[in-house]
Amino acid sequence: MSDDIFHHGGAIDLAAAHYNIALDEWLDLSTGINPVPYPVGTPSPESWHRLPLKSDNDALVDAAQTCYNVPSSAHIASAPGTQALIQLVPFLLAQTGSVKTAVIFGPTYGEHARAWERAGVKTTEISYPAHTRLSLVQSHDKSGDIIASHDVFVIVNPNNPDGGMIDATSLFDFAKRLQDQGKYLIIDEAFADTVPGISLCSKINVLTHTVVLRSFGKFFGLAGARVGFAITAAPLARQISDRLGPWAIPGPALHIATRALTDTSWQTATRTRLARDASRLDRLICALPDCHLVGGTGLLQLYSGACLPALHHHLATNGIWGRRFHRTPNWLRLGLPGSETDWHRLQSALDEFSPATR
Repeated sequence: MSDDIFHHGGAIDLAAAHYNIALDEWLDLSTGINPVPYPVGTPSPESWHRLPLKSDNDALVDAAQTCYNVPSSAHIASAPGTQALIQLVPFLLAQTGSVKTAVIFGPTYGEHARAWERAGVKTTEISYPAHTRLSLVQSHDKSGDIIASHDVFVIVNPNNPDGGMIDATSLFDFAKRLQDQGKYLIIDEAFADTVPGISLCSKINVLTHTVVLRSFGKFFGLAGARVGFAITAAPLARQISDRLGPWAIPGPALHIATRALTDTSWQTATRTRLARDASRLDRLICALPDCHLVGGTGLLQLYSGACLPALHHHLATNGIWGRRFHRTPNWLRLGLPGSETDWHRLQSALDEFSPATR
């Protein structure tokens, strides 16, 4: 099987070709995208016809300020998806001349390391279990040497794929320590909507060397809208916006995202549903012999077990796609089914799975 099929979640076109199952027959559980998206309605014809207005983007940024509890909209740069920011920020910081080395707290989303390497920054990924990442951030002794030898630190919080979290107080103290030494902290909060209390967005006005990345598409289930935000010091936010240029986000996406970010009732109900469904998924998978939950974010759950490579293949032959990891073959990451029909389909496939025969 080609490595490309494991490179990211969501590669169901490659899975369809490999397993000879039509694309529209797949249940894709390989991503951390909310399977019950925000209702988009019908964007106005004008939003398709005209170029996006500055006032449209201003409204989006104001909505993000309120939703993410940011002290001022001046700290926010909107972008066509978080991935665009993951690729842009390394080049901007590398151009300062003070950023030569970066460390990624892994195992985590692989695009971070690739982006820093493309920017010419020597990049190291240090893989720790979730509890070790927390203690490393909290301990001056444990992190002292790493801080001394690197200029940028990248932490995904909650982490993808294991769901490991660093509390806001510990991360704020770490950010201040880095700032005092002229170092930068990049925090990818793509999955923080389910646990907003861990975010550092509300403290960004005193964190001059911190960049927080927020994803719109995952929690709201609208990854195709391509909307994301960098929340950082105002000068860097302006620099990011200037580099992206005008009309970075399409008009329909601006209007949909603005409405979703201000719909607090939908957000509250969604957090409740995601927590309930994550527990339901845990019960199904952890009922398998020797399988246990490594961690999760509420949008994706990571499991470990000797039978999981076989389960991945079994699910795939039934048109259900999960996320495997070459470096950790006994891991399987699954997103949530979005309907009772999908839940029954997963349950039926699990009922037919026999680890003993694999």
